[in-house]
Amino acid sequence: MRGLISAEWLQDHLDDPSVRVVESSIAKASYDEAHVPGAAWADSHGDLLPNGDDSAGYVITPEQFASLMQRLGVTPDTTVVWYGDRHSSYAIRGFWTMDYYKHPAPVYVLDGGREGWRREGRPVTATPATPPPAGKYPVPSSVDDANHADWQATLDASRSPGAVVLDVRALDEYTGAARRAARAGHIPGAAHVEWTEATAGDNILKSPDELRAMYAAHGVTPEKSVVTHCQLGIRAAHTWFVLK
Repeated sequence: MRGLISAEWLQDHLDDPSVRVVESSIAKASYDEAHVPGAAWADSHGDLLPNGDDSAGYVITPEQFASLMQRLGVTPDTTVVWYGDRHSSYAIRGFWTMDYYKHPAPVYVLDGGREGWRREGRPVTATPATPPPAGKYPVPSSVDDANHADWQATLDASRSPGAVVLDVRALDEYTGAARRAARAGHIPGAAHVEWTEATAGDNILKSPDELRAMYAAHGVTPEKSVVTHCQLGIRAAHTWFVLK
């Protein structure tokens, strides 16, 4: 079972030793000031991107993944709940990474994220979490490629009437007015819906009907395969999650 989990569920399971909560937000200062009791910290770039910076958006290596899980106190039997700010985009990248490496136990994203948890007045602490003794997390020997597209698959999708390449970057990146990657502009034929268009407030999604209508207006319909992309795969992971 994977997807959104309610704040009520998480609060009821804060003392459950089989559940590990992980925050990944814009700045660690926010985590240091106040976080969900017992939550570990995962840096959006340092932990979830292979070079530890914004130079490449590829998935971390199997060895990096296993090391991260051990540091977070996660074993293959641990249920993991990710949360964060900025519409949970960094948390969703963590969720996607665990899905890619086929973590056996349930993995969730907190509905409403950091903002929703604080808005509802739920418990927080400034005390750093003490991870349980690191268990052995095996280096993954296989991956789930169903939600991953390489350049060839993306090129093929851009040329197929049964597929959509969905560029979720800012409009100026899409048009080429702003060059933040190696080259300006967009993949020929790519549709554009900026990732934040799916949101209706701080860590709040639009209704399913609004989302379906918005994406359908850009050719993203249920019978088509979709490749979401951005620059580092963080904004794209958010849209992937919304569409799933």
